Amino acid sequence: MEIIIVNLFDIDEKYCSHPNYPYKEHIQNIADTFDDSFHKESASFHDLGKLCNAFQIYINSANKSKNKTTHALVGAFFYFKKRNYNLNKKTLPVFISILKHHGNLENINTVADRLNDSEDIIYKHSNLIQAITEIEKIIEDENDFNIENACNYFYEDEFVSKYGLSGMDSYFKIKEVFSKLIFADKYEAIFKSNYNEKKFESVELYIEKLLKLLSTKTNDLSFIRNNARKDTLEKFKRNIDKNLFLIEAPTGIGKTFMALNLALEIVRLKKKKRIINALPMTSIIDQTYEEYLNIFDDNILMKYHHLTFSKEYYNLDNEKRNEEDYYKQKDAFINKSWAEDNVIVTTFNQLLNLFYSNKNKDLIKFWTLKDSVIILDEIQAIPRVLLKDFSETISFLSREFNIDFILMSATVPEIKNFLDNSLLCELLDNKYFSLDFNNRYALSFDKDINSEDKLINAILSKFNEDNSVLTVVNTKKLALKIYEELKKTVDKSSLFLLSSLFIPLSRKNIISKIKNNLNKRKLILISTQVVEVGVDLDFDIGFREFAPFYSIIQTAGRVNRENRIEVKDTAELIITSKIGYSPYHQTDLLEDVVTNLINSSIRENCLLPILKNYFEIAIKRTSPDTLLINKMINLEFDNVIDEFNNNFMKNLPYLTSVFIELKKGLHESFIEELENCHNKLKNTKLKLEEKMEIKEEIKRIYKKVSLYVINVSKEEVGILPPFYNDSEMKVCSNNMLKDFYDTETGFKRDKMLPLKTENVIF
Repeated sequence: MEIIIVNLFDIDEKYCSHPNYPYKEHIQNIADTFDDSFHKESASFHDLGKLCNAFQIYINSANKSKNKTTHALVGAFFYFKKRNYNLNKKTLPVFISILKHHGNLENINTVADRLNDSEDIIYKHSNLIQAITEIEKIIEDENDFNIENACNYFYEDEFVSKYGLSGMDSYFKIKEVFSKLIFADKYEAIFKSNYNEKKFESVELYIEKLLKLLSTKTNDLSFIRNNARKDTLEKFKRNIDKNLFLIEAPTGIGKTFMALNLALEIVRLKKKKRIINALPMTSIIDQTYEEYLNIFDDNILMKYHHLTFSKEYYNLDNEKRNEEDYYKQKDAFINKSWAEDNVIVTTFNQLLNLFYSNKNKDLIKFWTLKDSVIILDEIQAIPRVLLKDFSETISFLSREFNIDFILMSATVPEIKNFLDNSLLCELLDNKYFSLDFNNRYALSFDKDINSEDKLINAILSKFNEDNSVLTVVNTKKLALKIYEELKKTVDKSSLFLLSSLFIPLSRKNIISKIKNNLNKRKLILISTQVVEVGVDLDFDIGFREFAPFYSIIQTAGRVNRENRIEVKDTAELIITSKIGYSPYHQTDLLEDVVTNLINSSIRENCLLPILKNYFEIAIKRTSPDTLLINKMINLEFDNVIDEFNNNFMKNLPYLTSVFIELKKGLHESFIEELENCHNKLKNTKLKLEEKMEIKEEIKRIYKKVSLYVINVSKEEVGILPPFYNDSEMKVCSNNMLKDFYDTETGFKRDKMLPLKTENVIF
């Protein structure tokens, strides 16, 4: 592909891209950020529309209203003209990135449909032709723009297939070019320079620190853990040409450090730029991040999820940082773009949004995936209906974007059936499932525990035998009912409740309190699924209301977690019948399969054949069709993310957020901070950088707010007022706290439910 770049040297310095900032300096810095011909083309044309007289007047105007300029459309059409009014798989990504660099990606056929009517475009953008004519003179381009030729090209039904533009390669190339452009553009606007990517240095030192840390973690499992880790590394080195590595290993074998050691070796031997560790829940992320801090310097390690605050990248003292709020904006941008850190611990949701989202705010970091190592722990959390889509996605990315994936789980679904075998290597022998260390508990099914009363009696029976008891049920309503009944006979100091009816801050405190007291006395915890993954608690006995098998195994991971000899023979997870409402889809439960497989007590080290059998049956019952791949191939960016959200992080329209004011004056202090920010934004003389900083401050405030927020049914919020102005979030003020929230039981649902819906199960 011939590279077409605008000659910046002939552009007079009087032209600005931002107030009092030379246009050609802005473009040159953006183009220099990546050594990539696609990027240099998009950088060269994306702001070309800013050269016209209307834009130059606009940026120097004191009163800037929205939607006054059409510079992205001008730049896209100008690039299209230079391509002789023709697009292909190599030029489409550049065209779309220029056109959409201030928005989100759309279905490409929708974009074409909007561009095919010249009269409509001229009507909506009356200064378009004049702007292009002015720019032609400025850059001395002799070929006059023809709006009819431009629009006629898009006048095709099924535009993408008509011109042979479809394909996974097109889908991800558009994302890559778009990502690099929006990142470089925003980086230059903030830093007034080009970005230089940071190398992953001192890898040998980090491996040495990891091995030193592991040498201090000595217990009865150390020998087995070290052997498993060494086996993994040795097999990797024999299969270094592979890109997809599968680690199927029992809980307790040290998968976190095993995967990290492997990832560092991949970085060292394959010269990778980043390690990204994606986990399904924020609680595991916090735990993993704390472990990583023992190995990595803070200047290369970042924890990133919706509750984290921006890391400080500029080592200024507090007084100077307060004087120079502009540094906070820089911190926030670098943080959300993943640009400066070589090791990132994040959520499945953040990572998979890079694969499937069309949003500008997500894709600003898509470029960071290239030449990386991605660890996906607990991959059983990916819904079965998306397993084939996910497998095809990572197979493609591993080939085309030079990404090595490490996939881990104690209950690996048959994902390897869908992966590209030429790229795949299974690293750990299944022998570790049958060793004695992996014999911490038994799994049994008691169908006679089929009511609330029978479950309560079973819990009390085990507790009275001097056992700490974990019980996980499927709904918050059932958990609360069991807890309230147990309160009648069990001392309050020995009984705990955990569910999403507690604000995040309360959940963290409850888990910490349980952990600190488990070694001192026997406890009972009644919980929902929030305890299943990443919560490092160790009980003697467990009960699990019937649920999907992978969820049952996750609960079992909290029973004799530390392989204590004194409870090894009696530790047990007892599966009960369904007692209350089940939130799971019947196809995910596979109740007939699980009850047939667990017809007698099974020790942990005998579970592997059962798991294999279960997942083989599950895969056979999974539709062979993909949900996302065809939409990706057809460049349906809007439709891809909609389908993904419907099947992965499905939004429940009946849920409302409620802010719980634990301390008097807390709500007022947050409102005061928000009011202060919004009042500042009313100043029409603010510079762009100042506006961006204020908006980042608002985001920081809401992250602090989120520590006190729960989500409940709309029917349950009753008379609660809005949190702020016309916000959909409600607030439970401190003076209402005794009626609606309790640090022991969480949100009091019965107080909020109207009479007409009091029997509805939530």
